[in-house]
Amino acid sequence: MGLFDRFKKMMKRTEDTEEIIATEDSIEAEEALHQKRKLLEEIESRKPEPEPEPTPPPPEPEDEWDEQEPEEAPFSKPLDKKERKKAERKKAETKPKSPKEKPKADPMETTTGFKLVPSEPARIEVDLSESEVSRGGMIIRGGEVLDGILEELETDLLSVDMGHTAVEEVVQALRATIIGSRITTRKDLSQVVDDALRASLRKLLEAGYWDFDKTIQSLSAEEGPVVIMVVGVNGTGKTTTTAKMAHRLTDAGYSVVLAAADTFRAGAIDQLATHADRLGVRCISSQRGGDSAAISRDAVESAAARGDDIVIIDTAGRMQNKTNLMEELRKVHRVTKPHLVLFVADALAGNDAVEQAKVFQSMLRFDGAVLCKMDTDANGGAALSIAHTTGRPIVLAGVGQGYEDLIPFDPEWLLDSIL
Repeated sequence: MGLFDRFKKMMKRTEDTEEIIATEDSIEAEEALHQKRKLLEEIESRKPEPEPEPTPPPPEPEDEWDEQEPEEAPFSKPLDKKERKKAERKKAETKPKSPKEKPKADPMETTTGFKLVPSEPARIEVDLSESEVSRGGMIIRGGEVLDGILEELETDLLSVDMGHTAVEEVVQALRATIIGSRITTRKDLSQVVDDALRASLRKLLEAGYWDFDKTIQSLSAEEGPVVIMVVGVNGTGKTTTTAKMAHRLTDAGYSVVLAAADTFRAGAIDQLATHADRLGVRCISSQRGGDSAAISRDAVESAAARGDDIVIIDTAGRMQNKTNLMEELRKVHRVTKPHLVLFVADALAGNDAVEQAKVFQSMLRFDGAVLCKMDTDANGGAALSIAHTTGRPIVLAGVGQGYEDLIPFDPEWLLDSIL
């Protein structure tokens, strides 16, 4: 049974008994229209205002003995008018210039300023205007019955590891959409509501979505290798995902170099080297405990010297609450200036994966997420919440153990699998 099968049956049953239907020009219909306007106003008022750019810290006061302009000697000869103007002009030129305002971040730019290529818009779009009519039909009203149905829906969404904030927003949007709507009797109410709910979930998954393959193609047209940095917490499958990504890109005709920058975990270097041998790509590595930033830089320089197209940096797993370890990742980012930073998450981790992505994003901004083990995740709530929580999309999905089991993330595929 799909996630919404019980929800749709409840809607169908109430439609037959007219428990949530109001007749035209009735008091219930007027109340439904008033409630709809009120709900829409509440949703609009709850929209968060854009966060202001962080103000730079004030400049440290200079020491009173440093670079102080010498005071005019008390017995020096007074300056004439021309010399005084020259002195004032010189003094004005030495004043520090006010810092320029930073432009707002573009969601279609990577962490290092390269352009992302947005994906094709979803072809299947739900438009309630096709189900709404200006006269006649059935008017949906609120009340205890509808509240009970939406509470059941909320429980179902939470049961698939969807984040509480995302669930709350979806239910609020659905409530505001259906209450007070005049729906044609030619279409089942349960189907109308199901379509509206699917549209709400699709919007969550399509937040800032960009196409991985087209972005790589666009970036590779520029000079030098395209650098992809793979990050995430311990045990999420970064090394395996790195190998799958290398396979996908070599199949597309690119020459790939792997950088074994995970010098912390035992066996990580050998594991990536084994994958490289099987895939027929080069792997730049060092001994365990080496400088991950230096290895990453060597891989980029080697790829540039040999004319390779892409460098994929496999970094060590970092718990999101370890500040010193996160600083190592930031060092790799500073040294290599990657075109793309991809966060690898485990779909089976559920809400933990969402929290990890949120905290990780606050320390090292990433451009997109790769969700592993999607084939074994019966819930899918992590996918629904990561994009909503971080503002960055899921761009790739791991759906098996083979090298070929890394595919572009398709919101419709996920919705079909869990609904």
